[in-house]
Amino acid sequence: MKNIDDFKKAQKLINDIARIRRELSDIEYNKSLKILPDFVECYARDRFGLELKNAVGYDGVGKNDQKRYQIKYTFLKRTESGKEKFTHALDNIKRNKFDFLIAVILNENDFKIAKVFKIPHDVVCQKGWLIGNSFRIGKVIGELEPYKVRK
Repeated sequence: MKNIDDFKKAQKLINDIARIRRELSDIEYNKSLKILPDFVECYARDRFGLELKNAVGYDGVGKNDQKRYQIKYTFLKRTESGKEKFTHALDNIKRNKFDFLIAVILNENDFKIAKVFKIPHDVVCQKGWLIGNSFRIGKVIGELEPYKVRK
């Protein structure tokens, strides 16, 4: 092995991830090995009153409105000039499978939720924002009002 000290440090960090995953599972904020996607889905579940589903094209159904919700996240970073930039588009968006897209924007440095948008299907599919199966979230930021993020 190239560097045993780096390996030992990495193994300790992986053990920390395993512990964190167990703790998240205990409070029902983790259902698989995908920690951040599960966290974001559980946040949306609690914030918007959803029942999570494992369906093609949507992740949950509103308990009150019975609408289908697709939940996605991306990271927000700031450039050296202070401008906001997103690390990637929201991918694997299936047209006509959801009523609303919940877009959760996480700060790149600390994974805190920075912004949350509940975007109607017709808005996602207009103005060239959805290219193929990728939604260009950066294009919508100035057009929609974000939901208040509960601290």
